[in-house]
Amino acid sequence: SQSYDRVILACRNAELGRAAAETLGSPAEFAMLDVSSSESISSFASYMRETVGRCDTLVNNAAIAFKAADPTPFEGQTGPTLQTNYYGTSLLTDELLPLIRSTGEEPAIVFVASMAGRLGQLGTKLQRKFTAPDLDRTRLNALVEQFEGDVAAGTYRANGWSNSNYGVSKLAVIAYTKMIAREEAAAGSGVRVNACCPGYCDTDMSSHRGPRPPEEGAANAVMLCSGELNGEFIQDMQVSTW
Repeated sequence: SQSYDRVILACRNAELGRAAAETLGSPAEFAMLDVSSSESISSFASYMRETVGRCDTLVNNAAIAFKAADPTPFEGQTGPTLQTNYYGTSLLTDELLPLIRSTGEEPAIVFVASMAGRLGQLGTKLQRKFTAPDLDRTRLNALVEQFEGDVAAGTYRANGWSNSNYGVSKLAVIAYTKMIAREEAAAGSGVRVNACCPGYCDTDMSSHRGPRPPEEGAANAVMLCSGELNGEFIQDMQVSTW
């Protein structure tokens, strides 16, 4: 298993981030990061390169989900959900990939996704596009932009998309996971890239309705920080069907 001299908790809320680092104790420390902001991502990436100087493992956990009772219309939720859950997450990963490749010991990238990102929520034609073996960033971003456009036009259901902004955002994250895993394997970089579903956990995101303790959910991500898996989606501590 992997062990670390420094564990950086990158959070958008300084008060909560510092409190979490203090609760965990050494080697945890807080750093400011808001993945919905490209400026914040750039600043954090610079901090990692210039101050920390290395990155062995990146765990992408940040995400948002609108509550069912939120009055914001569906089309108003699309942009913010995709910006945090997909665009910001993928931008941060691309910013840190060179550092992970060059300095990482047993380098790994872990995405905390969700079973809500299941492939079956899409129509067959879209499924083929998201699973294409030659999928790259340009094509993947175009697909996500197509969803945004179809939502704005009111045609997303007719065009094979699901009725879940969160679900599509996490599906895009899983597609990105598998794409990066293919690229890193082909390049022989040694960077392993996987995604997991932590399950329905007792956290703020679930309004504490989830029956699973957060520690149990987090174990899925911790498991992927070491080992041999690459390009997989896991849940309940085992490889799962996307």
